[in-house]
Amino acid sequence: MSVLTVEHLKTYYPVIGNRDGDVVKAVNNLSFDLKENQTLGIVGESGCGKSTLAKTLMGLESKTDGKIFFGEKDSDNISAKERYQYIQMVFQDPLDSLNPRKKAWEIITDPLMINKKVSKNECIKKAAELMELVGLRSEGLHKYPHMFSGGQRQRLGIARALVLNPKVLILDEPVSALDVSIQAQILNLLKDLQRKMKLSYIFISHDLSVVNYIADETLVMYLGRVCEYGPSELIFGKPFHPYTKTLLKSAHISNSEEIKNFPKLLDTELPSPLNPPSGCFFHTRCPVAKEECSNFAPMLEEKKERQVSCFLE
Repeated sequence: MSVLTVEHLKTYYPVIGNRDGDVVKAVNNLSFDLKENQTLGIVGESGCGKSTLAKTLMGLESKTDGKIFFGEKDSDNISAKERYQYIQMVFQDPLDSLNPRKKAWEIITDPLMINKKVSKNECIKKAAELMELVGLRSEGLHKYPHMFSGGQRQRLGIARALVLNPKVLILDEPVSALDVSIQAQILNLLKDLQRKMKLSYIFISHDLSVVNYIADETLVMYLGRVCEYGPSELIFGKPFHPYTKTLLKSAHISNSEEIKNFPKLLDTELPSPLNPPSGCFFHTRCPVAKEECSNFAPMLEEKKERQVSCFLE
């Protein structure tokens, strides 16, 4: 059962002060399908459109075109209140995303108080339940964010995201600000919560090893487009797209000789999303590009049990 379906999603930003009507195509014709109890990893370099995708799904940015379905409901036909009861977000830096002037129980139940009429006692009771669920002692209900460690603050952020019982969580670099040992604890917590609550995750990260560990499927983005999308075991074990191979090579997480010996990028600079290359966006950096790559944009099509946007066979 699909809990989130994205079809040909586009989010463009107009360039302020530009009379030619130029736009930055931050998300450009993106499609994917997220099923119940599944984790979709989104990877790519900074500037590829990962965070814009998250903001668009949350309704924090307006989409330019395309469709977003929450279950069978078209996002165009639901209110912000309905959206936030279906999908919630956990942010990268827990200290920046938690109100320093509010106590833990207030932070956790803020969405509850905004979306539903509940008493203070009910909120405190619900906050205590969620704190226990995410591995925090309920004695901390009346503490402020600065009184918790980084890992504990991220658990608070997760508890807040769960208070409305959403079906989908967007996790935007949720462990990158934490120590490695704490990262493992948070990742295992997320897996436990997923099993208990049948949650679906969109896990955005630049850390490929983390995505490989937690994601069932992985989508590789480059300049707003999909390069490769499919089961994580294939994306990480037998990558197809040259960009995916270069990402894995730079991350040093593959034991494949093909990946270790794959040629280096031709150019280390990411092209401007305002003025992307013609044809395949990756051809100016691709070490195995053909002549047609500079003239024509490859379609996203099924190849070797995953979707790939590449002319290679």
